[in-house]
Amino acid sequence: MITGKLWFFMFLVVLCLVYIITSKWLSLIKNSYLKKVLKIILSLFFLMLVLSSFKTFVFGIFRIPSPSMENTLFPKDVIIVNKLKYGPRLPRSPFDILFINIAYYYNENARKRFKEYWWPYKRFSGTDTIKKGDVIVFNSLFRKDFILVKRCVAVAGDTLQIKNGIVYNNSKVFKVEAVKYRYKFKVKHKTAFDNAIDSLNLGHIKFSIIRHNNYLKAILSEEEVEKIKNLESIENFQISLDPFRPKRKFLAKLPNKNWTFDSMGPFVIPKKGMQIDLNYENYLLYEKTIDKFEKVNIKHDEGKFYVNGKIATTYTFKKNYYFMMGDNRKASSDSRVWGFLPEENIIGKVHCVLFSNYKNKFQWNRLLKSID
Repeated sequence: MITGKLWFFMFLVVLCLVYIITSKWLSLIKNSYLKKVLKIILSLFFLMLVLSSFKTFVFGIFRIPSPSMENTLFPKDVIIVNKLKYGPRLPRSPFDILFINIAYYYNENARKRFKEYWWPYKRFSGTDTIKKGDVIVFNSLFRKDFILVKRCVAVAGDTLQIKNGIVYNNSKVFKVEAVKYRYKFKVKHKTAFDNAIDSLNLGHIKFSIIRHNNYLKAILSEEEVEKIKNLESIENFQISLDPFRPKRKFLAKLPNKNWTFDSMGPFVIPKKGMQIDLNYENYLLYEKTIDKFEKVNIKHDEGKFYVNGKIATTYTFKKNYYFMMGDNRKASSDSRVWGFLPEENIIGKVHCVLFSNYKNKFQWNRLLKSID
């Protein structure tokens, strides 16, 4: 089996051989003007082919639009995404192919299918597998042209639980230093608190008033928490947990389980070949995934479960799925809302920040900054 970067190296070798052979053939043409024109055309064609191949199979460049991944990625960061890491996907429509997509944009009938997948999902083998902790770029579950970036907190087959805002993966705490939570505390001496914040160079933090003037809340990183929590001018410093809201959208709403963004699970992330018992709880948890991404019609009627119209007591998943969360936990719409991410939606792993214009100022400290 051809693995890793070998297939891409072979592609480059073939491309070079074709270019050399074609150039030799052109050298046989005696008409100098025709030879010059054909050489220009050939060079442009190969340049477009190489650029298109690199964009499709090697690297992608994307811009961060929101603060959902602070303090790992910031708005207006421009990132480089490594598509070789997990293996690049073959294009699923002409709009995914550089230069060719231009012609299709001008075709009215083709443009109507811009948001559709034209061809089945295929992926080359990569240099590594998807791991929890990876920062990943992927297509949204709702619009293929809408690109998101989140951190993978659980891979296929993992058991995930969130308790008091803390993520547990297979019963072990999953810790990321860059994660931000919302905290609340009481201010005993406002002037002393303001002076302390200034002296600690934390003036960029937005503190909001709750209850009355003596109580504040803010979204803080672990580093900021360590600086603030022991200040003598405050007390009752604690994490601000998300309350239960019946009308809030979640990946699933299970009976007698008041899930919130800070308290849900445990549940297993679907894995290819994993079999589940079809009970009411599993039906509610996995029904959307099975119906939309497994392309299987599943229904519950009078205590019985039907898979493609036939009574069933179990279901076996055909694909791998992942659970994604933003590092800025209180400012992220992620798998807690829209559910499990199918492997086919994954574009690649964030390699580095190419450059950043965060807060409308060029951030030299983020130039080519590696992302773990």
